[in-house]
Amino acid sequence: MQSTLPAVSVTPERGGPTDPGHDEQLRRGIIATEVTRPAAWLLTLLFLTAIYALPLAQAYLEKHEGEDSSLAELFKRAPTADNLRQVEKGIEDASYAKAWVQPRAQLWLTRLGRVGNKRAVVGHDGWLYFTPGLLHVAGPGFLDHKTQQSRERDALDAGQEAIVADPLQAIAQFQRALAQRGVRLVLLPMPDKAALEPGPLHGRPGPATLSAQNVDYERFLEQVRGLGVAVLDARRSAPSPREKPLYLVQDTHFAPSFMELIARDLAKLVGELGVLPALGEAPALHVVEQPVSRVGDLVDMLKLPDEQQLFQAQSVLVHQVQNESGDEWEPEPAADVLLLGDSFSNIFSLDGMGWGSASGLAPHLALALRRPIDVIAQNDSGAFATRQTLSRELQAGQDRLAGKRVVVWEFASRELSVGDWKAMEFPVPPAVEAK
Repeated sequence: MQSTLPAVSVTPERGGPTDPGHDEQLRRGIIATEVTRPAAWLLTLLFLTAIYALPLAQAYLEKHEGEDSSLAELFKRAPTADNLRQVEKGIEDASYAKAWVQPRAQLWLTRLGRVGNKRAVVGHDGWLYFTPGLLHVAGPGFLDHKTQQSRERDALDAGQEAIVADPLQAIAQFQRALAQRGVRLVLLPMPDKAALEPGPLHGRPGPATLSAQNVDYERFLEQVRGLGVAVLDARRSAPSPREKPLYLVQDTHFAPSFMELIARDLAKLVGELGVLPALGEAPALHVVEQPVSRVGDLVDMLKLPDEQQLFQAQSVLVHQVQNESGDEWEPEPAADVLLLGDSFSNIFSLDGMGWGSASGLAPHLALALRRPIDVIAQNDSGAFATRQTLSRELQAGQDRLAGKRVVVWEFASRELSVGDWKAMEFPVPPAVEAK
């Protein structure tokens, strides 16, 4: 028996809340909104207040403190891209709102989420790392041609001066300039903290001897030695097994005990070159143990409030090098060994860094060599800063290389990935050239 069911309509119901067919304005995408005049005035005032409150407050505070307005610079310079960037940075640096809000916001972010900033990375157990150093260790090979081209292009795109990203060219050129004078070059690339103390970055248990390095680092050492340059691989100076950290917990630099081991190995390498004459009378140097205490430079880079208690000062013992009269060691310009260095050479020696004085790499190298040494050291930009200082002195007629037998060039290894390896001129005096 066959039954017949009534046909069911498949036509959708119309007129629902989402059906645009019921309203011509909705179908045309027009939504009418009614705002009362008081509400409109309130919203307008809130909007204008949000726009003008900060600059007006900034202007008032600058006037109250007797400071020049940071906005005035906008009308004093031509509106070029470089000038506008400088004005923008000036306004940012002078901002009272930023100076109050940013440190407190950073403190809570660091405390609750181990959040750093573009300069400092927060590890476990209070350890801090320098971001450029970490990117050097974990980043692309610094000898890669495309990477070097990209760095040079990025500098130009940012409106900066042209840079040279290839370190081998600068090292080879410096080595040739020194060889003309019969001076030997010793290279000391200082390993980054992330290379030798990576454990606190991930917080996982593992052997303390675990280390990391940029993928091109071994090839770099091999090629530099192929140029006839002596190289100290400071990673080999790390003791095994390790009884204490090699680096300061909250600072970019090494611990004083590791620094002293590097100084001894460096002195051994310099001595093995066989170019230093015996001294008639070695300087009588001795060490005096002194305690120093400070929060590291990476805490400074986080820009936390001055009253912060999240990071406490770290205390270490340094060994200050003194002469027989008890005076602090000082460099000797007439010495036959010259150390070119950056902040790794200045720490524990430059009192302004807060880690003591006459206790760093240079005095301990002099102690291990048992001879005076000369020093040119400048924080940051180890790829070119000290070479530039030396070059300028030579071009001004001050022959800082006179009588030198060995030049030690120390720089942070991260400079291989971020530094400017531009060529320098190192003029040779006619008397030396004639030889």
